[in-house]
Amino acid sequence: MIKYFIITLSLLLFSCINIITEEEFYESIYLENSGWFEFYDNTVGNDLNVSQNYTFQLWFSGKELSDLEAACILNINDTNLSLSVYRNSNIDNQLTIYLNDQLAGEITIESVDFNNENNFYLLSVIVDNQTLSIYFNENQILQENINQSLNPSFIVGAYKSNDTISNLWYGYIDEIRIWNQSLSQDVIEFHNEHKYKVSSSYEDDYLHALIGLWCFRLNVDGETASNIFRDENDSNNYSILYTYGISSNELSTNGR
Repeated sequence: MIKYFIITLSLLLFSCINIITEEEFYESIYLENSGWFEFYDNTVGNDLNVSQNYTFQLWFSGKELSDLEAACILNINDTNLSLSVYRNSNIDNQLTIYLNDQLAGEITIESVDFNNENNFYLLSVIVDNQTLSIYFNENQILQENINQSLNPSFIVGAYKSNDTISNLWYGYIDEIRIWNQSLSQDVIEFHNEHKYKVSSSYEDDYLHALIGLWCFRLNVDGETASNIFRDENDSNNYSILYTYGISSNELSTNGR
């Protein structure tokens, strides 16, 4: 059973700007039970305009846990769907997936170590009409029938229910992609094989469907680090990195 560590969201309890920088060039965001990402179509905080068929992708690594909480790497909520993906706190190569608050799978994956912060993995969640598919790297690990997805919201690095945050992640967030299209298995396999970050040289004929891209490849020389990250594909979408209490998130040179 997943043990929940509840954090009530309050302006007194979380901060948006506590980000540590020590270098000039960065590749990822380091979380240590300290923060999470949410996504909006502008800095005012309007919901993303996501189609009924979409793909959410995330390059990430884990880190050895300092407690027994099951850390959540991804949480998706909408009118008809609640999905949360956790790492097992006792088994360092197992993911636990909940769908609509019911256990949907405990997946043990060979040659994976979520305690090793230098091992990066690709998680892809695909909604195609009434089918939900989840891929870990190039392999499909779950497929379920669902009701039509409407107005999804995405949380990276924590589980969110109503106005509470719990089960914060330990590890690195290297790249986040949101597509207004259900990507095929062939495309997922291609992304896993070619692990470089999406750029203008990433010549896919479906790049028009990429409505959110955050690769965290940053140069902050002489600048103050911001917790608000604009979509790098110029879709006018934003990710906000929230920090819990007096904790700190860090820009990191660690990446795939």
